[in-house]
Parts: sequence; structure tokens; C-alpha cells
Amino acid sequence: MNGLLRLVRQHKHLLIGLALGLLALLTIVATLGDIGLTWDEPLYIKAARGYMSWLGLLRRDPTNALSDSVIVRWWVQDPTLELHPPLGKLLSGLTWAAFRTVVGDISAHRLANAGLFSLLVAMVYWLVSSAYGTPSGVFAALALLLMPRMFLHGHLSNIDTTVAITWFATVYLFWLLAAKEADRTRISVSTTPLTVLTGMAFGLALATKMNAVVLPVVWLAWLLAFDRSFRSLLRLALIGVVGVATFVALWPWLYHDTLNRLLYYFFMASRFKDRPQYYLGQTLPHVPWHYPLVMTLAVVPLIVTVLGMLGLVKVLHSRPADRVGWLLILNAALPLLVAASGIQAAYSGERHFIPAYPYLACLAGIGFGTLARTLTRSWERTRGAPLSQWARRWLWLALLLLLLPTAVTIARLHPYELSYYSEAVGGLPGATQLGLETTFWCETYRDALPYLNHNAARGASVWVENPYVLRLYQRSGLLREDLQITGGDTVSPFQADLAIVEMRQTGFAYTPEVQDLLRDRTPVYTLSRFGVPLMHILLIEGY
Repeated sequence: MNGLLRLVRQHKHLLIGLALGLLALLTIVATLGDIGLTWDEPLYIKAARGYMSWLGLLRRDPTNALSDSVIVRWWVQDPTLELHPPLGKLLSGLTWAAFRTVVGDISAHRLANAGLFSLLVAMVYWLVSSAYGTPSGVFAALALLLMPRMFLHGHLSNIDTTVAITWFATVYLFWLLAAKEADRTRISVSTTPLTVLTGMAFGLALATKMNAVVLPVVWLAWLLAFDRSFRSLLRLALIGVVGVATFVALWPWLYHDTLNRLLYYFFMASRFKDRPQYYLGQTLPHVPWHYPLVMTLAVVPLIVTVLGMLGLVKVLHSRPADRVGWLLILNAALPLLVAASGIQAAYSGERHFIPAYPYLACLAGIGFGTLARTLTRSWERTRGAPLSQWARRWLWLALLLLLLPTAVTIARLHPYELSYYSEAVGGLPGATQLGLETTFWCETYRDALPYLNHNAARGASVWVENPYVLRLYQRSGLLREDLQITGGDTVSPFQADLAIVEMRQTGFAYTPEVQDLLRDRTPVYTLSRFGVPLMHILLIEGY
């Protein structure tokens, strides 16, 4: 028994991180089927299944599978709509192949990100606790898990979540490498294996989404501030070389005509930079520089923002400079600054800059520790005696209740956490009054399925902004097959029998007739949260 307790104490941080990750995994898996399909998932699911078909062919006929025509067929099924690197979709396909008979097709695709998000929660704890103590690490991990929008993203088969996770994993390994390199002054230790592993993680991030291409900017800035040595620059160069090699190796489409296809990929990615967006009460052709900053303030829980600012102040005033803290600040700032600059796409809520959000949770963890220590010192000065260890632990537990309102909000809003807005803007009702988008990703369509299945006439046509989502529901057996799904901005809703209108105000600019429908028709069904409509079903005249 004593040996077991000694083992637990020796590996306390590992076990706490694993426990927090397991908590995240169980919570997400238990609610995996609650979340409706989102805008991009039909495309990614189609791609993921194509990758699985190619892998099957690779086992049977490697020569044919590696030919250019076959690779193009299975790995670039729609180069104008879905030319993103493959890692997130590949992992989604693998969990689908392994678990679809257990949890169903859609949930099986989502298991990959559920597992990765759980690992992210654990890594947040390990990084923060190693530098700032267990209470700070626990708070940071829970703050990330209880960010309502991050919680929902952790359920989805999308690549925005995956790139946030692979970004953080790469930075975590980079920090372990930097810490190990610092130990070289005291012990003989080789950092080459960890350097290669960090490069491979960087390659995984590159193989997820283009966002990760700016990661070396963070590393270079940090090295210039804290480790200006030729050896460090060589390590950084090795990370880059291994990363690019890993990226190419993971994307068979790049096996042929590599340079031209890389150029084509960067060109295609850049075309998504400017997209209309409803923001502050008007639909703009492209968002202003402050969009990512305002949206972050609006969608990150206020307690996380406040404690994150306290953590920021703590790091800025630390002497000597806080090496870990500055790494967190740089990674929190860069995705937001890149989105604000206009270099990268920034539309549809927070999803294009969510790689910043795990670091905001980390800074909140630092702020939590600072608050706890300040309260402890204040209590001790008042009482004239130190707090006992048990009293300190009760104080930390009490302060964790600061996250309780966010947990309650998730419970009340679920499964529509993409409509979450923080207390800073007055919640969802306040955000609506400010002119922020009510929701944006089709997750509300699921709530329309019971009405359509029970009330729509046989063969009725249904208009919806994104018809691919409803068609995937049909193929999954969740929506009647006789219904004719139409929509997008090429078909007027007045040509259908029924219309599903999600309150994605940006979409109204593509299909102005929707506003006429909302003005002139009384919905037969409305989905609301906190008194704000998220989705309507409307009957078209003559149906």
C-alpha cells in the first residue's frame, strides 16, 4: 500500500492530467450525438471515407494506389471546396472505420476530435502545473473544457478543432525541448530525439490546416528573447525540416508534382480570405481588424477573460522574465493578430482563431493562482497566522466555483453552444442587440428533423441554406428520404414547400428572400434559447 501511495505521489501530475483528460472524454462522448451536423462536416466526412477507400486499395494494390490519377480521385474529391490538408479527416476516417458499428456513422467520425480534445485538456494541465502549480493547472484545464464554444467544437468532425490541438501539442513539445536543453548545463542529455518529435508534431499541425504555418514566428520570437544561441537556431531549422517532410509524407496528393501543387494549395487557401460577415448590425464584405478581438471578448467566458488579464499582468511584471508565461502570451496573441491583419480568413465566429483559446485558458490558470495566493496572504495578514494546508485546499476548491456559472450556462444552452455569448456583451440577448450573429454553422437543423419527419407531406421540397447537411441526415436515416432537399443561394426559398431558416444573419445577404419570409410568414416551429430565436420552420404559401 505504501508503495502504491509513493508511486501515486511520484506521478501525481501525470495522473491528474490523465484524470482531467478522462473527464473531458467522458463528458464529450456522452453528449456526442446531441450536437447537430455542422456546415463543413458533410464535406469532411465524404473526404474521410474516400481516404479509407484509398487505404483499402493501398493494401490490395500499392502500385495502382500510389499512381497520380488514383491519388487525385480519392484525396482531392473537390479541389474548389475542400482543399485542406488531410490529417483531421484522416483521423476522422480511422475512428469511423473502427467504431461506426458501435456508436453510429456520424458519432464515429467525431470520436477522433473528442479524443484529441481530451488530450488537449490534459496537456493544458501538464504545461501550466509544471510552471505554476497544481491549482493553476487544474483551473486552466477546466476553463478550457468549460468554454462553451470550445466544448462544442470538441464534439465535431472538423479541422478547426484539430489545428488548435496540434498547434498546442507542438508548442508543448517545444517547451519540453527548451526545458531539456536548459538542463544540459547540469546533466548530459541528448535533445535530438525530442527535436525530431517536435518537428513531427509541427508537421501534423501543417497537415491539418494552413494556420500552423505561422508557428515558427512564435518560436523565433521566443528564442530571440530567451535563448539567442546558434544551437537553438539549428534546432529550430531541424524542426522546420522535419515538419515539412512530415507534412508532405502525410498528404499523398503532394507525392506527384510537389512544388506546383504546394503553390496551388497556397493559392486556393488564400481565396477564402475575404468573406461577407454579419457584424455589429451590418453585413460587411470583409471584417474589420477588430473582429477577432471583439469576438474573443464576446465568446470567452468573462471569468476566463478577467483571470486571463490578471495572468497576463503577472507574467509581464515577473522578474526575471517568465519564460513559460511569454510562450503562452505569444501563442495567445499570434492567431488573433494574424486574423486581425487580414492575412488569414476571419469569419463565421471564432473558429479561424481558436488556436489562441487554449492559451487564454492557460493565462487564466496563472491568474487563478495569483488570485489564490493574494487571498491567502491577505487572510494571513489579517489573522496573523499562516493558513493550514487543508485551509489552502478548501480555498482553491471554493475558487474553482468561479467556473460554475459557465457550466450552468452550457447545461441550459446545450446543444447550441455556438450561440453562447459571455456576460461581457450581455449573453445571447445582449449580443443580438449589439448585432452579433446569433449562430452560424447549421447545428440547429437537427432540431427541425422531428417536425419534417412527422408533418411534411410526402415528396415535399424543403429549402435550407446548406442542403448538404440535410442530405447527410437523409443518408444517415435521420430524415425521410422522400423529402426533396433544395437550397443555397442558387434556389429561391419561394420555390419550395417549406423553408428552414437558421438565424445566420450573414446568409441573409446571399438569399435576400429569407428576410421577406421572416417578415411575411409566421413560423410553424421556432427553436429559441434565452428568448432569442435560433431557427424557424416556415410554410411557403400554397403548400
